[in-house]
Amino acid sequence: MTRTDITTGLQTVTAAGAVTGVLDTAALSGDYTIRIRVTSLEAGKTAIIAVQDTANASAFSDAITVAVFHVQGLVDPDSEIELPPLRKFAIPGTRFGAANTKLRLNVLSLTSSSNLRVQGWLEQ
Repeated sequence: MTRTDITTGLQTVTAAGAVTGVLDTAALSGDYTIRIRVTSLEAGKTAIIAVQDTANASAFSDAITVAVFHVQGLVDPDSEIELPPLRKFAIPGTRFGAANTKLRLNVLSLTSSSNLRVQGWLEQ
């Protein structure tokens, strides 16, 4: 099984927006699993994390959200959670294997004054 990063390693996010890193999916075909790991979010804080894809030369100007996760703290650096894995059959709308296709994580909402540490990757 090959693991390919979506995010640029483990990222610290302090505001809503795209998480650093993008996976080019133009050459991907076959079965896959998308995995997301959260290693830090303070007690009482919440985050909404979306998995989005694009098929436009102007990346993500046509972003489609293919999955959404709601996470609530307390996740501390000594414990981590892996969100439910996303298999290809569960998110059939992804546009892989064509020109300009890419995948990213996007934090849609994050409680103010929060630090979210998140990492995403694709296994194939």
